[in-house]
Amino acid sequence: MANSKEIRHRIRSATNTKQIIKAMELVSVIKMQKAVAKNLASRPYTAAADGIIKDICSQISVIDHDYFKPGKSGHKLVLIITTDRGLCGNLNAKVIKKLIDDFAIDDTEIIAIGKKGRDLSLQLGINIIAEFFGATENPGFKDEYPVLKLIENEFKTGKYETVSVIYPHFISTLNQEATTLQLLPLPITHGGAIKDSTLYEPGKTEVLNKLIPRVLETILWQCLLETVASEHSARMITMKNANENAEELIDDLTLSFNQSRQANITRELAEISAGKMTLEE
Repeated sequence: MANSKEIRHRIRSATNTKQIIKAMELVSVIKMQKAVAKNLASRPYTAAADGIIKDICSQISVIDHDYFKPGKSGHKLVLIITTDRGLCGNLNAKVIKKLIDDFAIDDTEIIAIGKKGRDLSLQLGINIIAEFFGATENPGFKDEYPVLKLIENEFKTGKYETVSVIYPHFISTLNQEATTLQLLPLPITHGGAIKDSTLYEPGKTEVLNKLIPRVLETILWQCLLETVASEHSARMITMKNANENAEELIDDLTLSFNQSRQANITRELAEISAGKMTLEE
């Protein structure tokens, strides 16, 4: 058993670590609440934009439209969105696992948003054509503009059959699910959220050409918001678990310290009794 001095030092170290973890947990709680509120508020807007696309597509032929025609190369381009920082459990690992499960790595190239996704992809030998960092700190359209331009340009050349995005979808504070969403080609659907007869000026095709890039911006922005909400939720839970583990460690060390101190007291009493008996003889 370690001596009392060593145990006391370990207790002090664990206590200091616990204070840091508790502070990180409180920061994550505040950030999580803001991120979740922003994420949930933007979902109806994203759904409405998608509904407009579906409504126009149900009224005109889009078979020969650039955004609706898949490439013929067979190669896939996947945008993976992960965090730039760690300490958020297995959130980023789930995104990479989803990539491996859904795509043949030999025929897939990726664009990495987030340092953790970039690092994990390099370890697995996945081909990365571009990487972007800092987009999940405070998501905005300015952060995603170069990503979208790269995606659109690569897809229009016919280099890739499809362009997809994998991101952690926020379900609840305790549950974030890695989700795959196809960005291009856009699915040809019939019927949308808009039920009444809508007049588009100057025309449906012209509106569609202008609207699709804006809708792609909205979809990617929503994916970034989902990632931010998932990140802070996962980090809050991770810090909460770490805080509980630190408390258990401190309790165990305190028990060991008390046992060690009691053993020292017992030994000293035994030595005193033995000395007294020697003097009496």
